[in-house]
Amino acid sequence: MEIDTQTFIRNLDSKLKIFDKAGATALCQELIVFLFASSEVFPLNDARKILQLLRRKRMFALMSKVADACINTGRTSYAIRKLYSQSLIDTGHLVAAKAVLHELISDTEQVRLNDKDALVENIEAKGLLGRVYKQLYVTVGNSNNTHSIKSIKDAITCYLDVYTSDNTHLWHGINAVALINRAKIDGVDVSGYPDHHSLAEAILLVIEEKRLEQQAFYWDFATASEACIALNRPGDALEWLSGYARMPECDAFELGSTLRQFEEIWQLGMNKEIGNLLLPILRAELLQKEGGAVIIDGEALMQQKKNESSATEGYKKLIKDTSIPDENGKRLEKVFGDDSFKTYKWYMKGADRCAAVARIGIDSAKGFGTGFLMRGRGLCDALGEELILVTNAHVISGDPQEKAIHPNEALIIFEALDRDAEFRLSEIIWSSSSSDLDAAICRFSKEDQAKLEKLTEEKKVKLFPAFEHLPIVDEPPSQRIYLIGHPNGGTLQLSFQDNVLLDIEIPFIHYRTPTEGGSSGSPVFNQQWDLIGLHHAGDEKMPRLNGKQGLYEANEGIWIQSVRQKMCQQITI
Repeated sequence: MEIDTQTFIRNLDSKLKIFDKAGATALCQELIVFLFASSEVFPLNDARKILQLLRRKRMFALMSKVADACINTGRTSYAIRKLYSQSLIDTGHLVAAKAVLHELISDTEQVRLNDKDALVENIEAKGLLGRVYKQLYVTVGNSNNTHSIKSIKDAITCYLDVYTSDNTHLWHGINAVALINRAKIDGVDVSGYPDHHSLAEAILLVIEEKRLEQQAFYWDFATASEACIALNRPGDALEWLSGYARMPECDAFELGSTLRQFEEIWQLGMNKEIGNLLLPILRAELLQKEGGAVIIDGEALMQQKKNESSATEGYKKLIKDTSIPDENGKRLEKVFGDDSFKTYKWYMKGADRCAAVARIGIDSAKGFGTGFLMRGRGLCDALGEELILVTNAHVISGDPQEKAIHPNEALIIFEALDRDAEFRLSEIIWSSSSSDLDAAICRFSKEDQAKLEKLTEEKKVKLFPAFEHLPIVDEPPSQRIYLIGHPNGGTLQLSFQDNVLLDIEIPFIHYRTPTEGGSSGSPVFNQQWDLIGLHHAGDEKMPRLNGKQGLYEANEGIWIQSVRQKMCQQITI
């Protein structure tokens, strides 16, 4: 068995760009077999590039396996050991990561003055050790126990030691700033540490000078945004963040790391003005990246929608305050950049769609499946303006063979509208078995129909002005697939990761958007947030469509127009 490393890297990069997890995994499994079976020399720089590609798309578990194989077969370097430790951190193996980093720091410390690579990886390893301690503190939460306090102080020390030895190491410095700020908020004694405001000002000054000299890199922009958070300069934080998010080097790994830092260490949320400004644009950009994923529960979504108008006003105020000229009414685009602002509006449209998505169960504790709300005329003119629930026949059915919830037992909750409001069904208007179109169109009780009409009208005015009860598109999708549902019967989640369209053979749509149990009955959207299908199944060995031979890993949705056509042919009112 032979592996041409350059061809392998090109193939892996190609798989990762479309987030083909199965394909990337198969390639890496071949590589692992080769590494253990062969004594051939494997270029260490190529091994490093492979690990970096996996990190870029946040495939940390696979990254860990490849790095483990490299190290176990003697194909190792300081950089490979560093990347291995990073994969361990991001898969939650903090004790193992700490051991690897301590050993790496010790080994590089001895030669770093004479070995440039050793010096670079020594600095990086110290920063990652700080990340381990930081994550240990976050995991415990705001605790006064000795271990928790030691963790945050150890993290500050790791970052601060590197920054104070050479203040060009800005990401170490900004992490020290963030952690000193967090420690003060949590009541941890930070006497003896520098003032975090002064540190932030010094870091920002360096980056501003780098930008003037056109020497600022993408991480510098993220660091500057954090410095502005520390200094309570929301307009500047937004400007730096928007520039960072639009850079081509900024991928899922970078955006995910920044989002984690904002939420976990700075504790930004939609209930804070600066979080209200920064988080939506960061999440929106993350969702546009291959491999990007954002999970937002119903309560957070409600807060986000409540703040949408105030956020827009906040953006306008920031524009006015910073004297950015108006060009044909496009002031917001001038702050965000045209692409980022369009992405933000796209993201908020997706948030609007969440209002129509329901959790279906037999009690309020946990869901069994997902459904979504529509006006009846959307599927059949005879149903008029009646609000109906669409889901799978294997989620709600009166047929015992379906092993579904009986309509009389189903409890419906629209988490993004009102998580405390519960709705009941009166009957199934029309259904198609799970072996056919797997659809159930359900009617609410008269009392709950009236209650739902009132609730949606209120929310349409207050929170979801674009709430249209899921407009249907006539043409099949050509690019991406997006789902909103209740995986594992839990809270409302938006599935944007690995959302590549694989194939279409009406009535079936195949895609790689990941789903879990409880996602059955979720609405399937195209990239414009138009309804195209009803999610119905997923399998690691799904038969290919259009007469193609073989099996593949895929999820399957039912083309909504097929449901509409068959229903209109059969329904009687």
